[in-house]
Amino acid sequence: MQEAHIDHSEIDRLVEKLEQAPLVIKEAKRQAFEAAAPKLQAVVQSEIGGDGRVRNWQEAYVGSKGGYAAVRPRAKTYAESRGPQTFEERKKEPHPTYAVGYITNAINNGHRTRQNKWGYRTSGKTIQGKQFYQRAQGQVEQVAQEAAGQIVQALTEHLGG
Repeated sequence: MQEAHIDHSEIDRLVEKLEQAPLVIKEAKRQAFEAAAPKLQAVVQSEIGGDGRVRNWQEAYVGSKGGYAAVRPRAKTYAESRGPQTFEERKKEPHPTYAVGYITNAINNGHRTRQNKWGYRTSGKTIQGKQFYQRAQGQVEQVAQEAAGQIVQALTEHLGG
């Protein structure tokens, strides 16, 4: 008597690979974000312009669990104000320091000026923001597509190999 049957060893191998797939995806996602972070940094830095001071404050970050990539100002980094210009003014008043994140935020989003402690009347003037993070966001889609492609490629190799 003849019979037809399915060899379960191939199915068992496929099931084993599918059970390992979440770990493969997680590792591929981490690697994709680590590869994308410097690309994001380059996009943001190209949008900033200027003399390089603010561009150099930007740093690429990858989440501790590999779940995201971002570009933001360096933490615990401070810049000295370009306050008093004459020697007497500098001797009287030391330059205040500001977190580079505050400065970057003011440049990106805009800010109002006011009368400073040296008596310069600057109140009422509004400085428009450069919106460099928002402009960079439009170019991020290509970087995201590349990252997604890397994840798909890793999963394809895992299941096919």
